[in-house]
Amino acid sequence: MMNMAVVSLIALAAAIVLGFVKKVNVGIVAIAMAYLIGIVYGIGAGKITGGFSSSMAMTMIGVMYLFAIVSGNGTLELLAKKITGLAGNRRYLLYVAVYAIGAILSGVGPGAIPTLAIVPVLAIPVALKAGINPILLSLIGQMGAQCVRMCPITPEAVVVAGLMTEQGLDGNTLPAMWSMWATELVMIACAFIYFKGWKFDKPLATAAGQGLEEKFSGRQILSLAGLGLMILCVVVFELNVGLISLVIGCGLILLGCADEKKVVRDLPWNTILLVLGVGVLMNIVKLSGGVDLLAESITRISSERTISPMVCGAAGVMSFFASGLGVVFPTLIPTVGTIAAGMPGVGPAELMASVVIGGTVAGFTPISTAGALILAGVSQFPEVEETYSQNKMFVQLFVFSIICMLIGVVMAALGVYRVICG
Repeated sequence: MMNMAVVSLIALAAAIVLGFVKKVNVGIVAIAMAYLIGIVYGIGAGKITGGFSSSMAMTMIGVMYLFAIVSGNGTLELLAKKITGLAGNRRYLLYVAVYAIGAILSGVGPGAIPTLAIVPVLAIPVALKAGINPILLSLIGQMGAQCVRMCPITPEAVVVAGLMTEQGLDGNTLPAMWSMWATELVMIACAFIYFKGWKFDKPLATAAGQGLEEKFSGRQILSLAGLGLMILCVVVFELNVGLISLVIGCGLILLGCADEKKVVRDLPWNTILLVLGVGVLMNIVKLSGGVDLLAESITRISSERTISPMVCGAAGVMSFFASGLGVVFPTLIPTVGTIAAGMPGVGPAELMASVVIGGTVAGFTPISTAGALILAGVSQFPEVEETYSQNKMFVQLFVFSIICMLIGVVMAALGVYRVICG
């Protein structure tokens, strides 16, 4: 019988291809394949359904529930009109503004993880109103959040610093932050080319000056206050973004800001099922050793010259299937001291930066929080379904994640991180 790890990886690729070609929900296909593999290899139903991420479901449903309320009563549309109206004909300024918002919200303390959920809520309606690709604008905002995730005051940096000091190494994360920043700037340039950021869906006349004279209604002011409260709770008080979004959304419903039946109906259930369904198959890949097989294949042929790009690539591959902060960092960072000790020309700070970058930049897949929230957010606007179909976005985000991982590997191979980390 064929090795289960190999079979699971083949099944993952087949589910994505079948979903795209046959235009069916990839999540349903993934669940079916996961169960068939379980039957053949004797994996119990409990372990199979264990791949259904309740935390991911809560995050997506909570954020999208609040998103549907604030969007459904016209609040986001009017806010987007005002923002794009202020930008006028200088729509490129929106890229800079959203990037700055992501970096500021992330860098003041909460880190990238909660900020990744906030950025699409703000970026997508602005992008659609301005005629900008909403995927691109969301990605740029999320890259802003990622570039400062190793700022010493963020939770991610604290975890990484602790993993380094446990090995008796310097826990300074600033070199990794500067390395991440350099990588993200290259990624932004590539994203701009990949998504054709110079092309707009609307002529300039329709994007300039609209909405500046319109006033927010009472319901819309309450909705804006709710959105601001969510951001405050996540950024300042570090509350769970999905749960607090549900609480605030419930309050807005009780205050009559939206029709609950319409809100629930408008949630992108098809997209939520896609993301969570693929997660079930991903769990089989992990249980079978598929992740280890890929990571080992990358790191097996390494030397002093190639170890940094190999480690970056291994972290990137693992990040396709697992959380960077929850799995990739705790798994690979504890090895950097030993590896560096055996390779005199390689520093532990460089290897740590390679792990952090690889485990971060590959996280735009539509089965990770960053990619999933972009996918779900755009799917809430049925008027752009033809231009931004679910399966097309799924493939675009997956391909772009691979491109990001390769950027990290190439920069590591060129010695960029070695120079920055000294």
